[in-house]
Amino acid sequence: MRLSRKTALATVSALLLCASAAQAQSDRSVRIGISTFLSGAGAVFGVPARDAAELVAADINRQGGIKGAQVKLTFFDENQGVDNTVIEYKRLVESNQVDAMVIGLSSSTCLAVAPVAEQLKMPTLLWDCGTARLFEEQRYDHVYRTADYTPSNNVAAALYLLKDMPQVKTIAGINQDYAFGRDNWAAFKEAVQALRPDVKFVAELFPKLGTADYSTEISRLSALRPDVVFTTLWGGDMNTFVKQSSSRALFRTSRLVAPNGQSSLEQLGKTFPANAIVGMRGDSWAFNPAMRDNAQHRKFVEDFRAKTRAYPSFPAYHMAQALSAVRQALEQRWDGQPATLKTALLQGWDGLQLDDYTGKLAIRADHQAMEGQLYGVSKPAEGQPFLTLSRLALIPPELVSPPVGEKTDDWLRTLKPSLLEQISIPAE
Repeated sequence: MRLSRKTALATVSALLLCASAAQAQSDRSVRIGISTFLSGAGAVFGVPARDAAELVAADINRQGGIKGAQVKLTFFDENQGVDNTVIEYKRLVESNQVDAMVIGLSSSTCLAVAPVAEQLKMPTLLWDCGTARLFEEQRYDHVYRTADYTPSNNVAAALYLLKDMPQVKTIAGINQDYAFGRDNWAAFKEAVQALRPDVKFVAELFPKLGTADYSTEISRLSALRPDVVFTTLWGGDMNTFVKQSSSRALFRTSRLVAPNGQSSLEQLGKTFPANAIVGMRGDSWAFNPAMRDNAQHRKFVEDFRAKTRAYPSFPAYHMAQALSAVRQALEQRWDGQPATLKTALLQGWDGLQLDDYTGKLAIRADHQAMEGQLYGVSKPAEGQPFLTLSRLALIPPELVSPPVGEKTDDWLRTLKPSLLEQISIPAE
């Protein structure tokens, strides 16, 4: 049977329209710009986070994407400096190369980028930075944070220390000389002072970010012989300080308390001191017994090890949390059309609750995520070339975080010694 010329043309036109629609469907994507440290001392945190982002995106795409749209990632290096990071952020947004941004290993980056994100109306997740100043000093409609922050991490450290070591009398601090280091030390110190006013602080040291030689600081700490050395040094700085301190036996007389020390356990191997109090800025840990039966968690750890030959540290989990937040928001709120993507993200992040292989978190009204704080004590592990953590305690976020609208400093002054009665640390 022959088709009329008119019918044939209509058929061809319909086929072309279908092909065009199919091509448009396959071309749809969720484009995410990501800043992290890809070089310098911060790369010890930043590169594992990048690896985690690539794994999560690849897993999403293998499963058909988000509403049929593939996830595409664009990375840029925070080690180029805060000003240049802001310039790169603006370039990607203003040239319409991204639909969302995942920003900020460094607190300095987050503080600089957040007002720019608001000005450009770009949905932006802060994936790791910890400064409390962010949401206490300014309200944002387009900026959210999917990781814990300064008060919760450091108040939890104070609670664990004071509960586990009631005989402590003297504490020294060594923290980096910028917002993150100073804010962490202030939160920890104020919490200890509120909970145990008799404890004395005998040193407050603030070396520069990227310090290569800590001999001066170690000499002073060795001379003081404090009961505890508290540090929120991170990345290469943490590793360098611990290596140099261990070679000079600092931790034979002083106990290390490191709220973000988990990331250094595998990297430092047996150089990391035993009996240190160690946190991971949240509840995510490759060896967390609570996640032993979680198939998604096992797969993430296995895939990460296959890709990197290492276990994921907490920065890798923080990045995975951020991308999980993107995925969940769009799956719940998005109709699949490019024009509605940004609105769907913002709606989905409001009150977001995650309970997946990265642990549990909930974003509250001020856009700050709340997650439990997992702490433990470092000890050798049989058949393992690096230390593990024992005597784990998961401290609820509501115990260690100021309520919405309350300044951290004001809230810290309200802490009472009776708070210690709500903390339980298992025996060996």
